[in-house]
Amino acid sequence: EEYENHQPPTSFINSASVAGGFHDTSSIRMSPGSSLFVTPPDENNKYINQSRNRSNNYAAVSSNSNSNYPAKEIAGALDKLYLVHQLQHSPEVLALAAIRAYKKYDLQSSFSFCQELVRVDPLTPKASFVHAATLLALDYKRLLFGLAHEWVKASPQSAKSWFAVGCYYFACKRYHVAQQHFCRATRLDPLCTDAWIAFGCAFAACDESDQALASFRAAQRLAPAEFSALLYMGMEYVRTNHLVLAQHALLAALPGNDPLCLHELGVAHFAKKDYNNAISWFQKAVVEIAKLHTSNESGDNIALLVQHNNIEYFVEMVQHEYWEPTLFNLGHCYRKNLNFPHALICFEKCLVLRPDNPSVLTAIGFTKHLMGDARNLDGAIETYHQALAKKSDNGFATEMLNRALEEALSTKFGLNIESERNDDLTSPISVPPSVKRPSDTPHSAVTFSLDDDDDSDDVDMSMG
Repeated sequence: EEYENHQPPTSFINSASVAGGFHDTSSIRMSPGSSLFVTPPDENNKYINQSRNRSNNYAAVSSNSNSNYPAKEIAGALDKLYLVHQLQHSPEVLALAAIRAYKKYDLQSSFSFCQELVRVDPLTPKASFVHAATLLALDYKRLLFGLAHEWVKASPQSAKSWFAVGCYYFACKRYHVAQQHFCRATRLDPLCTDAWIAFGCAFAACDESDQALASFRAAQRLAPAEFSALLYMGMEYVRTNHLVLAQHALLAALPGNDPLCLHELGVAHFAKKDYNNAISWFQKAVVEIAKLHTSNESGDNIALLVQHNNIEYFVEMVQHEYWEPTLFNLGHCYRKNLNFPHALICFEKCLVLRPDNPSVLTAIGFTKHLMGDARNLDGAIETYHQALAKKSDNGFATEMLNRALEEALSTKFGLNIESERNDDLTSPISVPPSVKRPSDTPHSAVTFSLDDDDDSDDVDMSMG
């Protein structure tokens, strides 16, 4: 099945996929945020100044802290600093707010806080890595170019300056050039975990897996309590189809309860054709996504609805296109389990989030095609046409449209397409003899979708 990739994350700098590259012929996509390679702080620990976190001079999270503040209390403390104490123009508070928004994958809010921080203090080192990574994730190339140029001019011996330059070339997909600048950043500050992770992402984008893993391991050694390096290692193992190692790395990163990590575990189980467990992991990812923007009580209610299989409600909780790959992959898991109504719910929500994505239209058409009845067959034909209108070279949609038209002719007019072909080998809808045609077996669309050969192209191991 040929489905187009999401953004770049992820194969890297797509993530929070993040890690690795997408395969062009696949129905499952990798992490939504692969472009987000800055290590998020752990909000359950107190902040201390360390160069190995998002910003060299920014207060980040200590792995040895004994504090256990829940996220709600931290949010309340930030709100109190911002509103009660009127510190909304403090660089420290703005940096905290930007990093927190970035951790919650709220990229627009993170960008707004970073812009205000630059206005208050143009050359502040606080949240600098988050600023560059946010611009990269949002694909703001011009702003990123200006920021990198300004930083290099002001502090050419700073790791953050060359990190920003590397981000710019990464956004331009000049990955080999990006590698050179990320390497320079690691030499200027060997303790900068953000630069090491970005360095690994640039290697992964060039399909240099060994060097990418070495960079991620370096980041893990510098920050053993951070889950981000393990997450990237797991994503790279998934991309290279080392599924056992991927599962070990992702489970080690799981205590962070990051929805991207849950997403990648779903991708790993899909690659192993363990669709039931893949569905479970993708559902958990959706619950965590909803919790990012709701209260703890609402998050618990969402988890309860998932247990009762109330898919319509919890799918509606995903409101940002950043997480559309999670729903897209969940829909394909339902399709593989022949749960076509739930698959359609997921795909239709994906279409709301990304209305111009031909791969979603193709998935909807294919799912309706598999349902078999005449009404859904007509809907499949219409959706295949819509997908081809947006991407005319979609080979899978073209093939399945021909099959659907044959089935519609056979059903409505009682035509025997096989005998017609034997008499006229120049039929415009002829199919190569090596391809199984719908008329060969009953429910041929289902047979086609569950064929072992189909599964080989059905996994995109870049979120991210």
